[in-house]
Amino acid sequence: MTRSANMKTVISASRRTDIPAYYLKWMIDMFKEGEIRVKNPLYPKNMSRIDLGPQAVSWIVFWSRNYHQFLKWHTFFSDYNLFFHFTILSHHPMLEKIHLPVKDAIRQMENLIHLFGPKRIIWRYDPIIIWQDGNQELSNYDPGEFTLLCREFAAQGIGQCFFSFVTPYAKVLRRMRNKRPDWRLTTQTHPRYTAILDEMKTISSMYGIDLFSCCNDALVSAGIQKGACINGKALNRLSGKKIVSEAKYAGRKDCSCTKAVDIGSYVDQPCRTGCIYCYANPLWK
Repeated sequence: MTRSANMKTVISASRRTDIPAYYLKWMIDMFKEGEIRVKNPLYPKNMSRIDLGPQAVSWIVFWSRNYHQFLKWHTFFSDYNLFFHFTILSHHPMLEKIHLPVKDAIRQMENLIHLFGPKRIIWRYDPIIIWQDGNQELSNYDPGEFTLLCREFAAQGIGQCFFSFVTPYAKVLRRMRNKRPDWRLTTQTHPRYTAILDEMKTISSMYGIDLFSCCNDALVSAGIQKGACINGKALNRLSGKKIVSEAKYAGRKDCSCTKAVDIGSYVDQPCRTGCIYCYANPLWK
């Protein structure tokens, strides 16, 4: 479907960096100005002017690992429909520079649910990574913590968990060689991945949480559905009217997302969380 006169914009904030955690003031300033010029990440000289007024924007989809700042400023966005991706993933100190403790993340989730309801929030447990450090096999998947999160969030009405396994992009492998030369990323054909999948399906089904695979159709099977992180149909159902495009947007392989405008920048807004496995631009200095 092409965008007609009554179709409004979906803003993504952001797949390219963690705006709610680190760049929320900048975002608020842009919305106060009423527009933003967004660089094409592949061709930075190409810029698009995006109207940020509520008459042009229907939904803002936030992505973050820490909503502390947003929860202090959420009323600024009261003229917009809001949707949230909240990554709460088991921590390994060698993988990330900054990590929000699980108990704090659970408390933030409770606050988001209280303000916006569980249907506007997706819990993300991704990416899961397995690696070899010498003779030792390690992973950031923690079955005990995954069980705890399923139990806590199911009790609060969260019914979806999006997950993925790390994608071995060239920049990720290069970063791992530079920062962790003794590590070797384990391929997804390794039997440990299958064991993790089976365990996650068992645990999530106990609490009535549906698992969705992000950008990996090979994982779609009994107990695992294909996910669309930005889903125009779902957003239109939530708003009660058809105001955003439901057409699939050309993105990463196996991506089912519908059209949105991402206002973040890989270059100008590096992510301070510093995840070694990140496909964006994590700060490792």
